[in-house]
Amino acid sequence: MFGWMTLLLGAALAAPASSQKHFEVEKDEQSWAFSYRWKDAAGEKQTVKFSLPTDAVEADRDEVTWLQRKEMNTAVAQDVRKWGKSQKGVKVKVNVENGGVRTQVSGDRSKAKAALKASEGVRDAAVDAWLSDNGFTRLGKNISFDHAGLAASYADELAPVAAALRADAPDDRVFVERALSFVQSIPYEARKKKGGDPGYRRPLALLSRNRGDCDSKSVLFLAMVRAELPEVPLSVIYVPEHALTGVGLEATSTDRTFKADGVTFVYAEPVGPALHPLGEPADANKKAGKKGEVRIVPR
Repeated sequence: MFGWMTLLLGAALAAPASSQKHFEVEKDEQSWAFSYRWKDAAGEKQTVKFSLPTDAVEADRDEVTWLQRKEMNTAVAQDVRKWGKSQKGVKVKVNVENGGVRTQVSGDRSKAKAALKASEGVRDAAVDAWLSDNGFTRLGKNISFDHAGLAASYADELAPVAAALRADAPDDRVFVERALSFVQSIPYEARKKKGGDPGYRRPLALLSRNRGDCDSKSVLFLAMVRAELPEVPLSVIYVPEHALTGVGLEATSTDRTFKADGVTFVYAEPVGPALHPLGEPADANKKAGKKGEVRIVPR
């Protein structure tokens, strides 16, 4: 038998109210038109407007945002049963119960013991396959959304947002800084203590609802950077109860950085509402790249 826990993220950083000054969205059958005003870390006023396809926004809003444990266990059990039928000299029985998958093997003692051990590998491989197919990943002993993979997969859908933010940016770093402050200014969504807390929100759903937590904002930020700067390495950093990001830009003399996978990353803290400039993470996260777990956004 086995069971899994879903990683919960979203600890807010101590900070003043959101720097967002205006949010408006106009909807029709073809598109949602967004308009924002906010102040960046330097206190400068910023504005951006963009449109996204209605069907894409609504699909994101309807997307399931929690681990469908029953579906996962059912799929895993089917794979283990299929494997079990190919085993000679033993009978393999698989059931979904108590939030997990239970495997029983009967027959010759030595063969049954070996088959039971082998079934664990089949089960774990089936779990990994289901997680990958459904946007999740293992993170330590927990299961989390595959934020790095989601950031890569959403780059195309967020290209209009990235292009709008890039319009007034003279170089790559200014664009990244502008994208970072835009995401930070979106109101923070605290995790609900009771009821159906969605936790993670997909990027278009986050924009449409104008709120999100740390991992949701991290994916939105990274996907926009990937859309506009496809060759720049990107990463997600996990520390207890929080997620932040790294961007593989050339660092300035004052940037805080960390190394992962042979790349030097500049810290970027998308959560807000604190307007931490690019290269200046929250005090608690200045060593996150060394102490936390880093996942590279796939190309």
